Amino acid sequence: MAELLRAQQLLTRLTLAFSVLLVGVLYAAFWLFNSQLALAQAADSFMDVFTTSVLAWAVTVAAQPEDKEHPFGHSRAEPIGALIAAVVAGVLAIEVGRSAITALVEGSTMQADWVLVAAFGAKSAIKTVVFFFARALARRKRSPAMEALGVDARNDVLVSLLALAGFLGSRYGWPMLDAWLALPVAVWIGFAGVRLARDNIKLLMGEAPPPERQQELLALAAAVPGVRDAHDLRAHFLGTRLQLEMHIVVDPALTVLQAHDIGEAVKAALQREPDVGHCSVHIDIQ
Repeated sequence: MAELLRAQQLLTRLTLAFSVLLVGVLYAAFWLFNSQLALAQAADSFMDVFTTSVLAWAVTVAAQPEDKEHPFGHSRAEPIGALIAAVVAGVLAIEVGRSAITALVEGSTMQADWVLVAAFGAKSAIKTVVFFFARALARRKRSPAMEALGVDARNDVLVSLLALAGFLGSRYGWPMLDAWLALPVAVWIGFAGVRLARDNIKLLMGEAPPPERQQELLALAAAVPGVRDAHDLRAHFLGTRLQLEMHIVVDPALTVLQAHDIGEAVKAALQREPDVGHCSVHIDIQ
């Protein structure tokens, strides 16, 4: 677990450093070449700086153990961080769209230079690496932070390729293509924000897991020796971890201590599941 946390922290920090560098390069390209697409990419990279900073904080806080003030742990830190990033994405999407529309109305054109190709290409290459690492980490442990980082990286790769197409179009006879292509970039940033908000609001609001997962948890409880049946499962997300409450049926001939031990065995079995935080087991005698 500690190794996974270190990998998540390292990935977020490296991504943050690269995003800070890109913001400087792309804003410089905007001022030098009047490229609305460079501005859009710089804004997207600025969103990456904020997003990655928040996610780095969230990963660290979520990994902290339970304490007196947080008896169920800190797992809600990750969806909170992702939700903050979603709000910033919406603001930046509006600003990028406004800037592109202004350029189209005023007829501003960019002065294309191959330094833009280097910047867009570097962003696409690095973000491809980030995407694969973030996706691998997200598969090992349910993590809104890593899922958000992976989605953001994938979007950046596609948007950077779009930026390269805009550069080439402006270079070879379509000077306004730059501003036109900035519009879908703005939409893409906004869509990423809406998706982040939607997914993480579900976690913060305590959404239940899919029915298939609930049946798996009931079957796992029913398989514990001494359990005749498991029913009345109530499950919801508290941050990234599930909180469970269920009833099990045991033999009425058992002593109180024996029934208690079976209940504890069910609790232990369920809490070994990577997506389960806490479980309360009620014992029925039938």
